[in-house]
Amino acid sequence: MIENGATQWMTAGAGILHIERPPDALIDSGGLFHGVQLWVNLPARLKMTNPRYQDIGAQAVTLLTNENGDAIIRVIAGSLGEVNGPGNTHTPISLLHVTLLPGGQLLLPWNPQYNALTYVLAGSGTVGIDQRPIAEGQMAVHEDGDFLALSSNASQDSRTHAFEVLILGGEPIGEPVATYGPFVMNTRAELQQAFEDYEAGRLGQIPAAHI
Repeated sequence: MIENGATQWMTAGAGILHIERPPDALIDSGGLFHGVQLWVNLPARLKMTNPRYQDIGAQAVTLLTNENGDAIIRVIAGSLGEVNGPGNTHTPISLLHVTLLPGGQLLLPWNPQYNALTYVLAGSGTVGIDQRPIAEGQMAVHEDGDFLALSSNASQDSRTHAFEVLILGGEPIGEPVATYGPFVMNTRAELQQAFEDYEAGRLGQIPAAHI
């Protein structure tokens, strides 16, 4: 869960009860709130791992820029080149939050074994070497390669100061997926067991130890 620069990184694993909500200060004062929830599937061998929770403040995220200085790259989890982010993951992934100023261009090194998605939080620009247009609320799936190309439109709308995107990718698992409600398993039998565990009160609860 990414909320206004901070990230709550949770591993559900064998099961944990939780709820996402805005910060108390925002609830008291009111106003706009921008949150993104991303789910990363665990491989079958790790589905029943112990739950854990990591609260990553904005100050803990690794910051980078490009040669022109018109990009801020926040490495939240995984790595970008030789730089590692603070997020602890069970599977090889990378999660980046990029701010690209109007007219800026960015080439990011990327692990060719990973898939890659770009989701636009705000603004408009292009993705790929063929500069496909993309705007707020849209997502692009990148083709295989060892780098990702982004550019920000020189003119943004009056309420947008930059091209804001999330970039997420990882090593494909290649396993069957069975889902129902909030549960993600590999088989229908495992889903049934998950419901039984929930009804029997065997799932953990937050607050838990922040690891």
